[in-house]
Amino acid sequence: MNIATGWGRSAAGAALLVLAGAASAQGIDLGITVGAYHTDNVRRTFTDEESQTVGEVGLRLGIQRDAGRFNSHVNANLAYRTFFDDAYDDDLFGGLDARLAYWFLPERFSWVVEENYGQALIEPRSVDTPGNQQGANYFSTGPDLVIPFGARTNLLVSGRWSDAAYEETDADNQRVSGRIGLERQMNERTTLSLNGTAERVEYDNELLGSNFDRQSAYVGYATQGARTTLSLEAGYTALHDYGDTTGGPLLDLTIERQLSPRSRLTLNAGTNLTDSAEAMRRDQGIVGIEIDAGQAIVSTDSFQSDFVSLALDLEGARTSANLGVNWRKEHYERVDTLDRNASGVTALVSRRVSPRLSARLYGGWTTQDFDNSGTDFDEWNAGLGFDWAFSERIGVTLAGDHFSGSGDTPFGFGGRDYKENRITVRLTYTPRRR
Repeated sequence: MNIATGWGRSAAGAALLVLAGAASAQGIDLGITVGAYHTDNVRRTFTDEESQTVGEVGLRLGIQRDAGRFNSHVNANLAYRTFFDDAYDDDLFGGLDARLAYWFLPERFSWVVEENYGQALIEPRSVDTPGNQQGANYFSTGPDLVIPFGARTNLLVSGRWSDAAYEETDADNQRVSGRIGLERQMNERTTLSLNGTAERVEYDNELLGSNFDRQSAYVGYATQGARTTLSLEAGYTALHDYGDTTGGPLLDLTIERQLSPRSRLTLNAGTNLTDSAEAMRRDQGIVGIEIDAGQAIVSTDSFQSDFVSLALDLEGARTSANLGVNWRKEHYERVDTLDRNASGVTALVSRRVSPRLSARLYGGWTTQDFDNSGTDFDEWNAGLGFDWAFSERIGVTLAGDHFSGSGDTPFGFGGRDYKENRITVRLTYTPRRR
């Protein structure tokens, strides 16, 4: 399968998945936007800054339905951008995280479709610009089977066929995976399980020689209390690649704590032997989707990924706030020039000034260090936005953003030194919820 064919098929799958979710959902959070932004440094260079006006048409879609035979979760934030002075080609930005399941036999047999689309860097050590971004798509489908053994014990069996496609990087692949598990309902709110998975990954370009087999064995534990929800998977993963066998620990921990009726703390932490497609799906599930986000690395190499993220959400009568911190470390099996340590902080405060006017103040900082290629850099951003609601369905947004970076690239010292300012105007149409 060539890249163009694989990319077209994946994009078509994404569109069908969104339409299927929308058709089945009882409630939809939908917003359609039209607008533009002006930047004073579209290429993010240290000298000879180039101004540009960029038009965009966007879609925000949220669907959540967990009832009956058809269950769906869709989170989309997409924008098609046109660069009026042709600094870059027109393209689609943003991402999609969707999962649909249909129960042919309620609570016994279902068919699952999963779709993840997002942005990834072509050269992760160079400046993040539209010219250094590419679309990444990961599609999976297959059955889930639950076989009861008594009132509190179930045998879990599932299988998946998956397709990963990338717009620029020659890393397209298909995979077949299966899982078997034994689950025990300890009480009404707690389950314990023993699980095993096996996966075969084959790349379209046979010259890459990157095909591999991966198996995992782990214990799963999940419990839900009055104010705390905990999910834990702990075990070991073995990787068979180039005739060698390597392995690493598997840990995936999620804790949500309702501190008060208006505050919530969420912790995600873990380590696993993974690859580019699985890491993108995991990150979208943890941090969500933003139009300009795209820090994922695309590689045909597997890597051990360690990660920790902590988020605090506060919801007041008129003021809300979110604070997030994150850290990750990635160690690649063969391409050690991609090994990196990264950390960051994000903050957002929003205030409803009046029934029709809201204001937002936000910012963030990230740092990355590619140990084995002599590349490290820091980046900052800050912004202020206002949202006016003209009616229940139509609103306008005005925002100003500042971005700056400092550090090196593989092509020279100071290659990531830049400053960029943006002014954005956007009209939003929100249809009445069904």
